[in-house]
Amino acid sequence: MKFFLASFNRASDGALKPLRSKLKEKNMWATNTEEADCIIAVGDRTETFDVVYKQFKQNKPIIHLWAGEKSCWATHDDVWRHSMTLMSDMQLCINEEARERAMKLCWSVGKESNAQVIGNIFLEGIVLHDSFVPPFPSGEYDVVLYNPITRATEKDVDKELMQILKIAERPYIWIEPNGDKYSGVLSKYVNSKNMPREYFLNILHHCRKFITNSSCQYFEAPLVMEKKNIISIGKRNKERESKYSDLTIINSTDKIIKALEEYKCVLQER
Repeated sequence: MKFFLASFNRASDGALKPLRSKLKEKNMWATNTEEADCIIAVGDRTETFDVVYKQFKQNKPIIHLWAGEKSCWATHDDVWRHSMTLMSDMQLCINEEARERAMKLCWSVGKESNAQVIGNIFLEGIVLHDSFVPPFPSGEYDVVLYNPITRATEKDVDKELMQILKIAERPYIWIEPNGDKYSGVLSKYVNSKNMPREYFLNILHHCRKFITNSSCQYFEAPLVMEKKNIISIGKRNKERESKYSDLTIINSTDKIIKALEEYKCVLQER
């Protein structure tokens, strides 16, 4: 049985590298939706939802990875995430709080839940180099990663942008946003394209401070730098549940593989 990872988010793409490798090693990897027996819906992005919904309408089995998370009013993420949970046959959750939410969501519509805690895959595949020297800028630098608020006005974005500009010290590495509405407002400040995860994590590890509204502030960043140097901006992920949750559950990749193998056996018995 082969699984296609429906992941179209730069953060999750990098974090899923260990899982991809393990799926390939076990000959469970599908390079496209056509050859896949099952779709693994990753996260909460609209790009993922579009692909997964199309496969759902074709009655292809869906597994939702990172089900049950909760963002905030300022994004559409919860809509896409919870919709994919309702389309899924199995829900893989980062912790017990997320599992409880995924189960309640399924029960609320009379759907049988198959939610499991598989831990935090963001803990895996982290490689840091003490001798790492970024090609730009030299010496000390700040890192800015800001994604405009989806459900807001340009005025709201301008307000948060002003907050960043008051805090960010030059030189800085300002990484391009994820392409949501109003991203163009930031174009004159952005000086870095998206980068491979290993490069990004080393950039964070060596930076002076990290200014962001990305969920990265709760996942990878605390693992590679001091929390006091992580500066949260605005409302996008300000009160994300992950801020208060246990994100230290390890061996996520192995737990996911075990869940997929058990799911495979269940399907074969039907």
